[in-house]
Amino acid sequence: MPNYPTHARWGRIGAVAAALLVGGAIFYAFETALLATGAAVGAAGATFVGAIFPDIDHHKSIPRRKANRALRALVVLGVVSLVALTFEGLVSAVETASSDFGVDLPVPPEVVVAVAGTLAAIFCAGLVDPLIGLATQSHRAWTHSVAVTFVLTGLIAGSVWAGTSDLILEQQVAAVAVVWTFFLGILVHLGLDGEII
Repeated sequence: MPNYPTHARWGRIGAVAAALLVGGAIFYAFETALLATGAAVGAAGATFVGAIFPDIDHHKSIPRRKANRALRALVVLGVVSLVALTFEGLVSAVETASSDFGVDLPVPPEVVVAVAGTLAAIFCAGLVDPLIGLATQSHRAWTHSVAVTFVLTGLIAGSVWAGTSDLILEQQVAAVAVVWTFFLGILVHLGLDGEII
């Protein structure tokens, strides 16, 4: 079976092809260079990620380690953003809880919220790898299945279509086209592994 450098090399080749194909098709269909450029860049990225994605199911693989780092960063960013967006309400809840339970806080409630938010971010980031392991469980299982990854990509594409319903049609089509290039990348990977049929 090919290793990570092989999948990555062919993923880059696929990314260039997808960028040219999607960017050209969007420009031809809608005659907007900015949208075509954005779609081309998105298609290149999605194709490359798709080309290395199937090996996320192996606990020592480079894609798994990269996914862990990226997802941990996103989780920390998400928790920190959630705490920041609800900071005043959380401070109020801490103040209310401390007065209801008759507890005098040794630090301001803002510090309690900041420390609790930090601990929550660290805890949630620590769940990333076990959850990936739980979802993938064994190597060469569903992440190496054309049918399953096709359905998964279709669900993501449908969600993107629904989520972008307030955009103009050209932007919606470009967004969904980019999602489908993720599946194209998966086909590159599975083709190299001899697992398409």
